[in-house]
Amino acid sequence: MREKWIGNTPLVRLDSCEENEVYMKLEGSNLYGSAKDRAAFYVLSQLMREGMIDKDTEIVESSSGNMGVALAAVGAQMGLKVTIVIDPSISELNEFLIHSYHANTIKIMEADANGSYLKRRLEMVQAYIKSKAKVYWFNQYGNEKVAQAYRETLGKEIIDAVPDVEYIFMAVSSGGTVAGVSEAAKRYSTSAKVIAVDIEGSKIFDPDSKVVKHLTGIGSSICSDNLKRAYIEDKVIVTEREALKGLRDLLDKEQLFLGASSGCVYAGATRYLTERQIKGKKCVMISHDRGERYFRNLYERYFSEYLPDIRLGGEK
Repeated sequence: MREKWIGNTPLVRLDSCEENEVYMKLEGSNLYGSAKDRAAFYVLSQLMREGMIDKDTEIVESSSGNMGVALAAVGAQMGLKVTIVIDPSISELNEFLIHSYHANTIKIMEADANGSYLKRRLEMVQAYIKSKAKVYWFNQYGNEKVAQAYRETLGKEIIDAVPDVEYIFMAVSSGGTVAGVSEAAKRYSTSAKVIAVDIEGSKIFDPDSKVVKHLTGIGSSICSDNLKRAYIEDKVIVTEREALKGLRDLLDKEQLFLGASSGCVYAGATRYLTERQIKGKKCVMISHDRGERYFRNLYERYFSEYLPDIRLGGEK
């Protein structure tokens, strides 16, 4: 197994954050491209050791992209059959990778009343489970093993590398990452506060929001069980304009080409620190993935269609 290439990702100092000592944890450097690699390997390995799954068990999961890719790749390494329930918001590259790693997909084409596909995907997962004899639902939204994976890997890595970190900024979505990292902060650090970053249109902190969310990889139409386990000190909600400007700033100022949620985290964290006049603190931002998988959907489409006045390459 290639587990040594999952985890121990780079932690780089951000030069553009002069008032504080700020680092970005680059999870796109995991073997299969995102923070989800950690949970896929950790949980499937543990399930195999405990005898909860075997080579005849089919793994099924709902995913808009990264978890599907991670499970497909790790599942292929372990000789497991994997089925991912996806929707039209998935990037072409992520869908290509899932198929290339020999996983099956079921694509949901009908959104719910809120314009979201998540609830429809989860309904399909439940129907699929009932139709099969030997299936394990990975359940990144509620499986405690997923939160444990991030506590013992990503969370512990951050605390080990920056033991006196005071603020950890991270995007919220399916909930497992923030649950695990916040538990690590509580268990292994006396100073770290986890600040959740969400985007307008997400229902996590604002269930009555009428804003249409275009960006993927952050936010959700539900507040998951894993998210309810998280120890969140505070939150900041960013607009899509702020998120895209954050992505441009990361390119211009830091030479980092990252995914949508990373733009949200950078924008949310810098606003949070500025508005509260926080200075001289050690902070870590978590970047879940890189920008390549979203180039057509995000960098080409949204910058041109939704925010044509925000240009790449430093143009104003």
